[in-house]
Amino acid sequence: MRYLVLTIVLTLIGAAAAAPLAVHPFQSQDPALGMIVADRVAEALGEGVIGPAATPALVAPLIAPNGFVSPTVFIDDPGLSGRNAAWLLRGVIGVDGAVTGSLRAEGDALVLRLEADVRGQERRARLSGDRDDPGALAQRAAVLVAAWTGRTATATGPIDMSGADGAVGRALGLIAAGLPRDALTTLDQAAAEGPLPARAEAQQQVLRDAVEGADPATDPASGPADLDTLALRAVVVLNLGDLAGAGAAFNALGAAGVPAGDVWDGVIAHNEGAEAEATAAFDRAAANPDFAAGLAARAAYRHTTDGPGAGSDLDALAARPGASAGGLLVGVVAANLAGEAEREDALAAQLGRVAPFLAFSFERRSFLAFDRDDALGAATALAVAIELERESDLYWTNYGWALYLLGFMERSEAASLRALELDPGQVIARYNLGLVEVVTDRLDDALATYREALRFDPRVEPEAIVDLVDAEELYPDAIGVPFALGELEEARGEREAAAAAFERYAALATAREAHPAADPVRVREANERAAALRAPLPPISIEGAIDARLGRRGPVVETAQPGDPLVVGFEVSTMGDALPRVLELSASLEDSDGVVLASAEREVDVPMGAIGFVVEVARLELPDPLMAGRYTLVVRATGDGLEAEAVRGLDVDGTAEVVRRLVGRDVTLLALETEQALFAPRDVAQAGVVLARLLAELQVAAPIAEDVLPSIDAGRFAGSSGGEAFAASDEADVVDFLRFVLGEGAADTSFTFVDGYAEWLLQGAP
Repeated sequence: MRYLVLTIVLTLIGAAAAAPLAVHPFQSQDPALGMIVADRVAEALGEGVIGPAATPALVAPLIAPNGFVSPTVFIDDPGLSGRNAAWLLRGVIGVDGAVTGSLRAEGDALVLRLEADVRGQERRARLSGDRDDPGALAQRAAVLVAAWTGRTATATGPIDMSGADGAVGRALGLIAAGLPRDALTTLDQAAAEGPLPARAEAQQQVLRDAVEGADPATDPASGPADLDTLALRAVVVLNLGDLAGAGAAFNALGAAGVPAGDVWDGVIAHNEGAEAEATAAFDRAAANPDFAAGLAARAAYRHTTDGPGAGSDLDALAARPGASAGGLLVGVVAANLAGEAEREDALAAQLGRVAPFLAFSFERRSFLAFDRDDALGAATALAVAIELERESDLYWTNYGWALYLLGFMERSEAASLRALELDPGQVIARYNLGLVEVVTDRLDDALATYREALRFDPRVEPEAIVDLVDAEELYPDAIGVPFALGELEEARGEREAAAAAFERYAALATAREAHPAADPVRVREANERAAALRAPLPPISIEGAIDARLGRRGPVVETAQPGDPLVVGFEVSTMGDALPRVLELSASLEDSDGVVLASAEREVDVPMGAIGFVVEVARLELPDPLMAGRYTLVVRATGDGLEAEAVRGLDVDGTAEVVRRLVGRDVTLLALETEQALFAPRDVAQAGVVLARLLAELQVAAPIAEDVLPSIDAGRFAGSSGGEAFAASDEADVVDFLRFVLGEGAADTSFTFVDGYAEWLLQGAP
């Protein structure tokens, strides 16, 4: 089952109103200030404006075969504060205009950079005001946006971050972060110290109704909801886990004129397995002639559910006059998800024309060109992408590869070197550089480059082998190519292929003594390496002690207990020149009759040239129950047709203990307040102390659980509040919880203990 994991916020218009407008939070060093300034702009612009607490969440994800994909990740703007974010928000939400920006303190000034998209027209401005008067800056911004959108801005007053406005900004940020209960607590605390602004009181009431399960639609005094209220209610209900209620609220959002609500309704229905409702919702979104993103969303849904029509939706999107940049971007992503390469390329080309400052469309066109062996098309697209993002090592790397394919060796080398300037760890760029060097008869340079690549990552890139094999055919005069190929084949443990490559080099270099790469010393080296590679391999052995530890950081185990997860360590060595580059390892526990009771396997890459290597096999989990007695621990290592085995005795006694198992699995439980570990590996002998510490943590957190957790509906604590369940828990309950965590397969992880315990309680304490 796929789970819709959301941290979202929404806002929405109710009845007939002005064409809707969305205001995104302004990115700021002080997030609360950026939020309250954006909210004041939304308030001043009047009805039909979606405020910053809700706007980010209106960007609905696309349904994908293995989950969900957010369009926001493709514009390289995590804060959604730039020019590309404005058109994305407008097109994907389906509003008349979208406003975003950033707020920065510069000396005594407060500078607001506004970015807007109004009916497909870009609007930008830079406003500066007194750092101590953010309200005046918000008012000026509202007047400017009103002029852009044909609205009238009303006065909203000053902003005092030391008072209620600061609390409101923090609360709106908490709503946007998916924490409605915390947001309500923040507003309640502020209200206890003085009256809240009327807009904040309305937001507080929406939060309270949702948290308490009230339905404002049944309250005659509630009156008709405006767009912002409808959206806020939808997102709060969603973040409280009521997907059915959220689906209904998003349905109302779509009916109110914001088509992203229909997309969200479809996403939620699909997540709940209600495909008829999902189909109807996506059909509504796709039917909106001004919402190109609706066609893309339906195409992704149809592809994922194996329904007909995904291709026709993408064709309709490509043919739609004036399709928004946001809709086209979602279309590119949907076509990619559907594996529609030609349609994706056509949509990406349109997106590049409509949004020429977005590198993503050119990136996608370059990948598609590579896929169809169109090096010129890839280079053309990447040349534009590089101009847009000069600091992208990915684009420079791929540009270098495209230029190599076109035969522009000097330019290819320069591009690869630029990629390595930006990121010295860009291994693919090193392989590309080495390839250029070797085909231009600079074998020494190429070998140094390839070895540097292996220093960053000892695993040989498979495509580098393919490229050298192709280069032997494409550049027959570059006689150093087979030597470089032998180097990489040996590095990845392909002894026969490496020997053959070295022999080819030796033959070519001997026949062409005047060639720049025909070094007699190198010829001798190639012959010697080929002979060594073809010689019988010396045996490998397991030397020294076999260690068993509880986890990677736990103590050495002399006497194990049932259920112990052991990390088994030993050294593999050889009397020859080097160990195999890849070793298959195993560890098993056998009884006196040789019956395997538990086993674990692992593959490891061995550093090139190593003659001794300490390895670990994790985790050999002993059975529970397991009779006391002496057992045999057997370890094996194999590689290149060689095998080594060693054994040691292992005594087992006692019973399984959850603390030992947590340590053995490398699971760390964290304190709520300090985020420090509640126990250490050395505490395995003090299980009682650890359990007492965990119980104390529950007692301390009980008041918080009382405030934030709903009542428990099932299980041993059914009918209790969260605080009551925390306070009533005893050692047996904690042990049951820890066993549940282990039973779920937890390993190599850490989490806040009380958070995990609360989730377990809400699941019925299984």
